[in-house]
Amino acid sequence: MRGKVGLIEPDDTLRPQVLSSLAGAGLQAEPFESVREFLSFGGDDGYAVLVADERLDALSVRDRLCSDGKWLAVIGYSSRPALRRVVAFMRSGGYDYFALPIDIVELARSLSQLGQGRSEYATARRRAAEARTRLRALSPREGEVLEHMAAGRSNKTIGMDLGISPRTVEIHRANMLSKLGAGSSTEALRMYFEDTLLNDSTVDPD
Repeated sequence: MRGKVGLIEPDDTLRPQVLSSLAGAGLQAEPFESVREFLSFGGDDGYAVLVADERLDALSVRDRLCSDGKWLAVIGYSSRPALRRVVAFMRSGGYDYFALPIDIVELARSLSQLGQGRSEYATARRRAAEARTRLRALSPREGEVLEHMAAGRSNKTIGMDLGISPRTVEIHRANMLSKLGAGSSTEALRMYFEDTLLNDSTVDPD
């Protein structure tokens, strides 16, 4: 696993609850009330950062960290994550996103993947290769549905665009998740963006 987990949660009630869940799973976590407190503490490269999206706006937190030279893995969470919001977050470079209560097993797996390899670039490339391998198993129609999901479209809108019923869209989504081995639409979207943003990138590591 990659170092420590910083939990930025301004809610005095939720913060100890999330912290307790992390500790129960053996994850070393340090709580912070604000981004300012986290930055004052240091937040070195050994951190992944869990951010309460509903109260702090995980996208803004990520931008703030980057502007301060903190290129950390930012993981958002909220009680009822909207697909459009998750899409925007991951497109902007967010590492992962969870609904409350956080699935600690999935979080631990996500952090474990983050910690593999000699560098962030190696980790990202490995994840991208795995994503592309899984995405190749999708049928053309399932791939189209995933692309529309990545654009933040609803089942109804996807059905209208593709000329199929919303129920058929649901069937394609279920088959897609099964083939990808994804437990949720968020996980499938992460694979999609890892593939499109990393495999299609021509930027070499420093």
